[in-house]
This record gives sequence, structure tokens and C-alpha cells, in this order.
Amino acid sequence: MNVSEITTNKFECIDIKATLQEVLPLFTNTNHPSVLVFDGKEYAGMLTEKSIVRSIKNLKTGIHGLVKKTPKITPETTIYEAARLMVENQLKQLPVFDKKIVGVVTNESLLSLATEGDFGKKPVSSIMSGDVITLDVEDNVGKLINVFREEGISRVPVISNGKLAGIVTMHDMLHLIKPNKTDFSEGCIGVETLPTRKILIKDMMTESVITVKPDATIKEAVDVMLKKDIQGLVIYDGKIKGIVTRTDVLLALATLAKTEIPNFTVQMTSSNIVDYDQQYMATSLGSFVKKFEKFLGHGNINVYFKQYKETFRGTPLVICKLRLKTDKHFYSARGESWGADGAFHIAMTTLERQVVDDKEIYEDKRYTTASLAEKLDIL
Repeated sequence: MNVSEITTNKFECIDIKATLQEVLPLFTNTNHPSVLVFDGKEYAGMLTEKSIVRSIKNLKTGIHGLVKKTPKITPETTIYEAARLMVENQLKQLPVFDKKIVGVVTNESLLSLATEGDFGKKPVSSIMSGDVITLDVEDNVGKLINVFREEGISRVPVISNGKLAGIVTMHDMLHLIKPNKTDFSEGCIGVETLPTRKILIKDMMTESVITVKPDATIKEAVDVMLKKDIQGLVIYDGKIKGIVTRTDVLLALATLAKTEIPNFTVQMTSSNIVDYDQQYMATSLGSFVKKFEKFLGHGNINVYFKQYKETFRGTPLVICKLRLKTDKHFYSARGESWGADGAFHIAMTTLERQVVDDKEIYEDKRYTTASLAEKLDIL
């Protein structure tokens, strides 16, 4: 399935010379998840809610420095690849180009199409995030902003006396910004000392929390999110079990993307957001399989990534695990490095060494058996 059937020409756009004061109503008065930014007739990138909440100080500030560079897709891009790009780039929509921009693909349309099949029948508990960060009703907006920035999340359940009392989201933050305020005065939430940061969570949270049970299907969860026009759900069964967001569903969908290599199917998965060059890795695996095709035969290769919080000069620590399975062989290798490419390279080196050793043993056994048979024949 590709994105051609779900591309829409309904999107918000603005010139790169605009200010935050001009762009803010496009978020607060519409349901568009992001705004496309143009420099004249040239596409420059996107502006997202997250970039505004994290950076806003003066509403007279131009949006130029907040514009996010985004990948471009074509009508032939698969829904799995589109899901991967949305997750890796933390976007809720992608621009579709056919020489020039023809529209956008939103996470709503992508999720609606993807959950119609077997994928949508899986339990939502299989893709939810179980380690839930919560805040108390007496916490303030300042603490909430810090949680959003430090944890990289966009919604937090609110607790009162140990029970679920509400939820607060990144989108709620935008409504605290007063568009008529253009200087460092009350209403600009980015300034540490402003009264806005003292507002209590209980005074801005949504009290009626929409929940689903752990045994609900992915499709049921997605249908609720789309119908209620929300980005995430609390998984609740007497107590908070987890949270599932549209991003969680997209990440699970992205893992279904398979790279075809002669005689092998390659599947790349990630437990969290990892930026990796899928085409480079597919090419490397293709060369590896071709090199040992007579020995390996046919089978499956699974590539798994996990990214950690530790960084070195801005590059995250990544672990890559490779599993190669055929009707006769099974290999497992692991690589750890700063960045996905380095971790993949180490894992590939280990995997190839295992195959070479196994191949040499196999050929030695064949030689020994053939030699013995020859001697017996002589006798």
C-alpha cells in the first residue's frame, strides 16, 4: 500500500518571514498538527506545536529559526516507510511531492488505512508504553514544561491521591499563550520567572480522561483517538497500565516494512526512535547475502535497534542486534556504538565472522567425509 490514496491537499501554510504571533492562530483555531513553511514558492520545512512550546519567549520572534527540515515523500511511498519517517522525524504529517508539492499525508489517514487489516487486530497492550510519567494536581506549569522538555513526551496523566484525575497535553500549553502579548510579559510561557509558570496543573488539565482497557485492539484504540481527535490514550484497568499514542501505533506499523533481498526477507525494527539509513543497511545486507548465498540458502534477517539516553557529542548510544535464520542455520550478533550506523557495522562484522567460521567447519567436514569415502572405496 502506498500513500497516493490518502494524500490530501488540505493543509496550512505560511511564509518563512512570519512571526509567532501570526502563526499561533493556525494551531489554536484549527486541527492541523503542523504548518508548512515556504520561502517564496520554495518549501522550507514545517513548524510544529512542540517547537513553539519549547522555544517561545517573544511573540514578535520570527519563525525562521523554529522551522524543522523534513523529508519529502512521493505518491509511491509505502505507508510503512511514511510511518517510519513520521516517527524518526517526530512529525504528524509529511509533505508529498511530485516535482512540486501535491499535498500532505497525515497520521490520521495513515493510521485509519493501516488498521483495517491484521495489524489492527493486535491488542493495544502489545504496543503501549508501560513506564508512565505522571504529575500531581498540585504541580505547576513550570514543572510540566520541564517534563515535556526533558522526557520528550507530549502528554502526562495527572494524579490526585493516587487516582487518575486528569490529563494535560502539549496542545493545552498553546492555549496559555496570550497572542496579544508580544514582549517578555505575562503570558509568554518560555520565561522562567513569569506568573504563567505558576499556574497549577489542576486548573488547566482535562478532567474527563479517555481510556481503553489493555485487551482493546489497536484498531479500537485508533478509532477512539480519531473520533475524539486526540493524540493518545491512557490504558486503564482500575489503575494506569500504560499510554498509547499515535506515534506508538506508527512505530509498530513501521516495523512491518520489509526489505526484499534475493532469497531473504529483511525486517528492521526499533524499540524507540532511532535515526538510521535503511537503504545503506539493506545494501550491506544484500552484499553479505550474495557473498554467502550458496552456503546460507534462503531465510529471514531481523535487524533490531535500541537507542539510549547517553550521548557523545550529540550522537546517541545505540545497540543493534542481528538475527539470521534459515532452514539449516541460525546466527545472532550484537553491536554497540555511538550512532546506529556504527552499531550496525559492528554487528555485521560479528555476524560475518560467525558465518565464515561455520562455513569453514562445514567445508572441513565435507572434505573429511569425502576423503574417508575415497579411502574406503580404495580398500
